[in-house]
Amino acid sequence: TPTPPQDTPLPTRAATPTPSPVATLLQVCGPNPDPAPPSVLQVQEPKPQQKVGVPFHVSGWGATIGFQDAGVAVALVNAKQEVVQVLDVPPQPRTYRVPPSGLEITQFARPFGADVVLSGLTGPTPFCLWVYLEATADGTPKGVVQVPVVVAP
Repeated sequence: TPTPPQDTPLPTRAATPTPSPVATLLQVCGPNPDPAPPSVLQVQEPKPQQKVGVPFHVSGWGATIGFQDAGVAVALVNAKQEVVQVLDVPPQPRTYRVPPSGLEITQFARPFGADVVLSGLTGPTPFCLWVYLEATADGTPKGVVQVPVVVAP
């Protein structure tokens, strides 16, 4: 069989792009009712738009969560803005741990961490993690950090 000359390009099939869940991730988090500044509350993991398995670990730091062992709440919110799960996460000891840059270092600055376990997922599902410091009397979270993730069973 004859070979084509070197300057004749061979036809190639263009790869069909796979739809990315990023568009859904950006929409899964609704309006933040009361954003927490990074000087007060930071979520270190998971990273925004990260794909995680079950269980997955949530961790970070709060500037005041050690006061009366207040800790944080971690809520898992689905795309319909329904709260699927809420965890009350106590602060952890600060000994031998380095707080992240940008966090206000107070005598009550502490890390937090928890494993989130979900069941009943049939495939990769977008969720919005709400990590917050407290809630008002009517249940509205205050001091919120939102992190969009995809949870795969």
